[in-house]
Amino acid sequence: MAGEEQREVDETGAAKTGMIGHADALRRVSGEFADTALETDFAQERLPETLRYARLLMLGSMVLNTLFLASDWRFHGTAHFWVAVPARLVTILLALACFLALRRVSTPRGATLVMVAWMVANALAVMLLVTSHSRIALFVVIMLPLIYYLVVPGRFWAVAACGIACSLLMYLGYGEYRASPTTAGGLALALLMLNSALIIVISRSNRLERLQWIAMRSERRIAAELDLSRETLARMFAASPIPMVITDRETGKVVDANDSYRELLGTDPMAGPGTLEPFYVTPGDRQRLLAMIDRDDKFGDTEMQIRTADGSLRTVIVKANAVSTPHGRRIMAGIIDISDRKAVELSLEWLASTDTLTGLPNRHSFLATARAAIAAAEQTGVPLALLMVDLDHFKRINDGWGHQMGDCALRAFATLCLEHLRDDDIIGRLGGEEFGILLPGCDAEAALAAAGRLRQAIAGIIVDPLISDGPRLSASIGVTIVAQGESDLEKAIGRADKALYEAKRMGRNYVVLDPLLEIPSARPH
Repeated sequence: MAGEEQREVDETGAAKTGMIGHADALRRVSGEFADTALETDFAQERLPETLRYARLLMLGSMVLNTLFLASDWRFHGTAHFWVAVPARLVTILLALACFLALRRVSTPRGATLVMVAWMVANALAVMLLVTSHSRIALFVVIMLPLIYYLVVPGRFWAVAACGIACSLLMYLGYGEYRASPTTAGGLALALLMLNSALIIVISRSNRLERLQWIAMRSERRIAAELDLSRETLARMFAASPIPMVITDRETGKVVDANDSYRELLGTDPMAGPGTLEPFYVTPGDRQRLLAMIDRDDKFGDTEMQIRTADGSLRTVIVKANAVSTPHGRRIMAGIIDISDRKAVELSLEWLASTDTLTGLPNRHSFLATARAAIAAAEQTGVPLALLMVDLDHFKRINDGWGHQMGDCALRAFATLCLEHLRDDDIIGRLGGEEFGILLPGCDAEAALAAAGRLRQAIAGIIVDPLISDGPRLSASIGVTIVAQGESDLEKAIGRADKALYEAKRMGRNYVVLDPLLEIPSARPH
């Protein structure tokens, strides 16, 4: 498979293992899975829908051909009458037989065999019908192959072969080559074009259906894994001793606490003042919890922070019920420490938005932040400039010094950018050795000057200080201005990319301004 097609399929995600691989490769012509087992899984999962559409097609064929049977009486008294009526009856009985056969089919192969049998037999019968050489017969010559391709569910090669065979039979039955040899070539060419176009259509349809199926299967797998993770986490919490504490509603005194609660706080809450006040972080937390208790006699899954005996902060979920006792109204609360889970969530958020090699925002995060900055600038009228930066000779560094040196070059560039950019400048790694930088408050002239300074700062930097004769950094930069009201950031990126390409064409280590901006457009090294 061609490289671009392979990448498109690979990026969809693996349906079986969740890993990108060759199992998801699609055949170039048919659009079906190259992996036979995967294609079988796809066909088996879609079988109920396939059979439903196939039975519906058979019903439609019976109804339509019954109606056409009534119209065939117009041939009464002609020789064609004794051809048309039996042939029409055959198409009706054939559709009925296939409809009944489909009710017994339980495999994709069986469904395909029934549909192939119907298409072949139906085409032979209709071939006799079109021998009338009427206008409606010419319509059928064109429409029947169209129906085979677009309506009949089945494997690509089976449908395509039957569609081509149907066109040949229709052509022979219609007999244009006998009636009008001068137009027979045109009809043949029209059928050839029709079949070619329909093959492309079903190939594309097959491809899209399977890509969608892969995506849906991957989503189901991810959802199942997430559900499993949640269930596992819930069981772990349920199996672990839950910190419990009982306090007096009126005085706030701790009446009792279990060992898990003492372990959580790092001290005995009943010692000292004997209340939980020292452990609240946010002023008014106790009053807020009491208000919920007084209103509903309980509260659940309330997230808050507490301070432990050593001064550290923990994030917990509190669930409590009010209980009336002979000694007064008590509040019994269970506490779950979710500090570690919160840290994991923050870590996952960081991983989702950060390029792990350079520590810079990744493409998705950069685009989201840049769009927010564009929306804010649209309100204030502050100009925005966009820089596209590409490290020169990066492939040469990778090939000549190894990928570790290439990674070192990317990290060195990221560090240098962070040192030279302003706090409100937005930078991200867009992919490979390409970086995007959004400069708020910069017009074209200021952006060009900033790009020049950045290029000068980069030029000549040794990638690895421990290797004095190692590769040195240089960068080419494309500059553009984000126009007022330009919500589509990709257009600005495209213009900056064109300027960057021009900088590369000029020999690298150049800064090139978007040629649509009417100021000097290039700064060499």
